[in-house]
Amino acid sequence: MNTVSGDFHYPTLIYDNYCTSCSKFAHIIYLISRKKIEILGHFDIERTKKLKEIVFKDYNKDTTRMFWYIKEGKASASRLGLISLIKDLIPMVLGLSKYKKVSLVEQKCAKACYIGNNFYSKYGCGDDPLSVFKRIRYLVSNSDSITWKSP
Repeated sequence: MNTVSGDFHYPTLIYDNYCTSCSKFAHIIYLISRKKIEILGHFDIERTKKLKEIVFKDYNKDTTRMFWYIKEGKASASRLGLISLIKDLIPMVLGLSKYKKVSLVEQKCAKACYIGNNFYSKYGCGDDPLSVFKRIRYLVSNSDSITWKSP
């Protein structure tokens, strides 16, 4: 199973690194996957920007509203992304996955919420139970999926 295309490792989880609960979620997924899922924040680093330019080239919606689970040729967001992620995590946890380990890329992660826009206050961002509940509710009520061609 080829897990690298060009400069990118698959699978990759792109998450909102300005959201505290999202940052914690992504780091937990990285650890549970035995470091086989690369995690990249939506914001801050050139690597994410390049990957998003390839994957979301023909996608005309705001990609930052959801986390994306990207595999070669397919990207799934929120609910669909979570289903695909769980399907892949099971063999990873059992040590049966053929994906290779990947190192964390240095990036800024939220220590406190970036409440600079209404999205964070409406859909939750913090560690408190209400914020986590709002974010989970948003995650399961939204979904999207796209296919794309690897370079």
